[in-house]
Amino acid sequence: MLPQNISNLFQSRAVLIGAKETILSDWVSDELCTSILERHGIDIVFFKDQYAGSVFDYFMGVVSGQMIIGDCPVIAELIDYLKNKDLRADELFLLCTRFKRSVLDTTYRLGINDQSIFASISYLFDQNFSGVLKLYTDTIYQKEQEALNASKAKEYFLSNMSHEIRTPLNAILGFVSLLRDETINPRYQQYLDIISNSGENLLHIINDILDFSKLRSGEFTVDPQPFNIHDEISHTMELFVPGANSKNITLTSFIDPTIAYEIVADALRIKQIVGNFLSNAIKFTHHTGAIHVEARCDEGILSLSVRDQGIGIASADQERIFDAFSQAHEGSMKTNGGTGLGLSICKQLAIHMGGIIELESVVGEGSLFTLKIPVIINNECEISKFDVSMFKGIRFGLLAYHPSESYKLESLQRYWDHFGLDVQIIEDVRESCDLLIFLESSMDDTTREMIMTHKIPSVAILDFLDDRYDTVETIVPLTFPIYCTKLQSALCDVLGINGTHLPRMNGMKKRSGFEGKVLVAEDNLANQELIKIILERYGLTYTIASNGLEALDSYQSERYDMVLMDEQMPRMNGNEATAAILAYEQENAKVHTPIVALTANVVKGARERSIQNGYDAFLGKPIVLKEIEQLFERYFKSIELPSYESRSQSSSKYAHIDMGHLKSALMLDEEQIEYLLGIYREKMEHSLQELLRAIETREYENIACISHAIKGSSANFRFDELSRLSYVIESSATEEEDEFDFTEAYEVLRSEFEKRFK
Repeated sequence: MLPQNISNLFQSRAVLIGAKETILSDWVSDELCTSILERHGIDIVFFKDQYAGSVFDYFMGVVSGQMIIGDCPVIAELIDYLKNKDLRADELFLLCTRFKRSVLDTTYRLGINDQSIFASISYLFDQNFSGVLKLYTDTIYQKEQEALNASKAKEYFLSNMSHEIRTPLNAILGFVSLLRDETINPRYQQYLDIISNSGENLLHIINDILDFSKLRSGEFTVDPQPFNIHDEISHTMELFVPGANSKNITLTSFIDPTIAYEIVADALRIKQIVGNFLSNAIKFTHHTGAIHVEARCDEGILSLSVRDQGIGIASADQERIFDAFSQAHEGSMKTNGGTGLGLSICKQLAIHMGGIIELESVVGEGSLFTLKIPVIINNECEISKFDVSMFKGIRFGLLAYHPSESYKLESLQRYWDHFGLDVQIIEDVRESCDLLIFLESSMDDTTREMIMTHKIPSVAILDFLDDRYDTVETIVPLTFPIYCTKLQSALCDVLGINGTHLPRMNGMKKRSGFEGKVLVAEDNLANQELIKIILERYGLTYTIASNGLEALDSYQSERYDMVLMDEQMPRMNGNEATAAILAYEQENAKVHTPIVALTANVVKGARERSIQNGYDAFLGKPIVLKEIEQLFERYFKSIELPSYESRSQSSSKYAHIDMGHLKSALMLDEEQIEYLLGIYREKMEHSLQELLRAIETREYENIACISHAIKGSSANFRFDELSRLSYVIESSATEEEDEFDFTEAYEVLRSEFEKRFK
């Protein structure tokens, strides 16, 4: 309701309209108004002519009774214009109050000193601009909601599409791998190599999209764990040796031996960043070039660098290449294909881990990428990377090499200088030394023949591994990249020193294993048996618990090196058992035992939720031997086990199951798989009966629980359709969807099961 004395203001409207230009000029020239407009890139003259004048006219229309407070089209237009300028609500309020102040100041200057007019102006402004602020707030909220919904929709699309593509792609790559092993035709091998390489490239792109999606949506989490940087970086480099070899690129390295054996950080993400650096280095380095990897740690900061001799990056491109979907250009042409996400993801990963990525580059000379991240160092864990005492008193002779190849030996010389080895450069192989070291690429035929004829104990440093010295007992090849364990192994081999305490390569009659005791909490009998066989295969001892309560009791009565914990179990589920174990450890000051989530819930975010629930690592079902082996490598000491002979069998009693695929996927022999299938079949018969009863009585919780168990055990045997159908039933039961035909879904599930076991 307007104040009764609004008539005085109405009578003065002609005076105010005449002073319009003065009022508007005072308004936009106010220091606060000017700073707000300039801060958001709003042209002052445009704002005055396009919006301020119309706002004044609207205000006078309200005074004249021609307009309704807060219901002016120009206000809506102004709000729409300002929302795209990201103007804050408090800044809009200041603009409004400065307009009121300009009107009031003008009335003073014009001699309109009626108190009722001042009250009426203040009332109209306060009422009007409360409506303005509400409209602005609603508009901004709507804009934010639209942006949030659009972002969620985009991330959901990226994640689900990437997952849907990756699932069949993994199957394609798996079968291509099997075909490559079975095909001897060179032309077909070439075709399969092309398919495999293209598939791997596509998989990398999809993984980049998934990582980028998680980083953008805030779902990415850092998972710091103890690891050995010496092993992890050396293993990562070895993955890129074939790519470097294909371009005759020499890959050298120096991993500072003073770095503690155990440090705590996210090893997976560190390797991902270094791997991206190496991949780019190989792409952009010319044939016969060199790439150098270096690792050092100073005052809790781990530095990992990759230097290449590639095309280099122009100064103008050095910041831009870390932006998403951006790549360096050479002139007007792209230097390489790809998503342009790799370095952007690396930069964001580094930031998430509290670190940075530095770049130095000169066009035509190459680039140096360096990752620097803070790590926690465990100085109490002392394991020798190189046992100097084994080579005490041994005289090493380094055969003179061509100066142009000195870069190949720089890192090696740094290693033996650090360890204090007695290495002297010799000009002739006939000079006295206990062990000869020579660079194969600087070797002439005459000298090589002399070394072989006189059976001089030697280490041959090769650019690429080949079979030239396979039959020469006195020469041991050593290929790039060279690091401590690799160097020591070669020296021990040629000197005949027993190095059983050292990491060793698996021989044809040996298989790798681990030392440790595992507590397995799993209620599904078939899954229990599969895990038992896997643990026995690696030489591990174990205890099986059928629910979380049993697992907790076992943990409190015995010492274990690892816990494999299924998330969904009767009596006490995995999350509850994990929480109880962690509480027990804290109350009794026990050393923490790694707990690994074992679950069929492998949808987006499952891994992150597992870490948040207190698990140390995540292992999805179906169980993949490579993944579980990586966990064992992280937490257990490696040992060698005697090989075993698997039985040969001409035919399987399961004619409708692809035993070859299962043998490849599970890496078990046929006898073991048939044993597991028998348990699975018996368990499924019982589970399907229970599921039907639960469906008939509409017990949604039981339906979901039984379907989840069927999904996990079926996935372990790669029965994808059974696993998918179980997931549909589980999801519908969880949501208690009354319209879903559970009976029909059950019949389809039962039919799919019987196809395999009829």
